[in-house]
Order: sequence, then structure tokens, then C-alpha cells
Amino acid sequence: MKLIIFDLDGTLLDTLQDLGDSCNAILQRYGYPTHPLSAYKKFVGNGVQKLIERALPEDARSENIITTLLTAFKAYYEQKPVSHTKPYTGIMPLLEELKSSGYLISVASNKYHEAVIPLIEHYFPTIAFDLVLGHRTGHPAKPDPDIVLETLRTLSIAKENCYYVGDSSVDMDTANNAAVTAIGVTWGFREENELRQHGAQHIIHHPQELSAIV
Repeated sequence: MKLIIFDLDGTLLDTLQDLGDSCNAILQRYGYPTHPLSAYKKFVGNGVQKLIERALPEDARSENIITTLLTAFKAYYEQKPVSHTKPYTGIMPLLEELKSSGYLISVASNKYHEAVIPLIEHYFPTIAFDLVLGHRTGHPAKPDPDIVLETLRTLSIAKENCYYVGDSSVDMDTANNAAVTAIGVTWGFREENELRQHGAQHIIHHPQELSAIV
């Protein structure tokens, strides 16, 4: 194996509370019910537009309302102090070990690209990722394999030489759709059973366990 592609939210970074707090603030601003933090574990994973859609009441999920709240959410989230976001325990030593061992490492996230870059720069300033991609206009979101296939092309790596690491069914489906090895992590936002049902070829419970696989 030469390349390990990581999901971001729920895999490298615990972003749940800042995402939930931001979404609740926007829902409250526009007069919609808010949600407990635990609900956001199921709302996230498919990009910010889907997050807004899932958080809204069913009768309010019109295109105009979603677009309005999406714009407000992005502005709020980008200006909000990242008071709760942090790398999961063991992630920094893992990334440092992988780089020192000669592996290529990259990020492929459904979070919109303009939010991914500052998070990576802020929380991983000493890690030289070989490629960082968030969701961009004109590109399909995961579980479409586009972002993984683009990464493979850009870094000139064959599918059989790549692991994809993530915490949700979306990630496992993405890996399998791209025909790369899927590794599910249990410290993120979803349950182990979901990862197995969606084709995880390996399950790990702590970042250091990845070293034994690669």
C-alpha cells in the first residue's frame, strides 16, 4: 500500500459539537426547532446541504428555505470560533508515523472545500498532506467515487495500492464504489454495525490499529 485517504469529520477531527451548535443557531434564527447533539450524528456525513435538509422539519424542506439556511450556516460556521473541534486522540501520532514511513496521505471530505482547508491548516500545521479535497461545486458528493478517483489520478496511485479510512456508511460505500480497500473507524459518528453492513474490509477502534494493517 502506498496511499491512505482519510475522511475528515468523524475520522480525523471531532467536529460534531461545532457543527451541531452552528446548525442549531441557524435553525433558531429562522424559527425552526433545534436538535440535541446526538441527533447530529445521523445528520452529518453527506455534506452541509444534506445536513440542513435533515435538520429542517419535513414541511420546510423547500429549495428556497434550504438555500437560505445553507448560506446562513456557512457564514456562521466560518466565523464561529472552533471552540470544541479537535483531532481525535492518537490521530497526530498516526499521521506523523505514516509520513515518516513514506506513505502518501490525503483527505477526501464531503464538507465543502472552503471549510476543509482552514481546518486542516489550523489543526494539522505540521502534517504535509499530499492532497486535501473537500466537496466542490460541479463534483458529485460521496458516496460517488469521484473524489477518490481524482485523488488516485492526481497522486498517480493504482486502486489496489490505496486504503480509504472513514467513520460512516457513506465512507464505506465510497471506498467500495471506487474499488479501494475500506477501513471503518468506530471512534466517529456512526456505529460499527453500520460500517460492517456497508462493506468495511477492516474495522479499527483506535488510530494506532491502522499501523498494524498498513
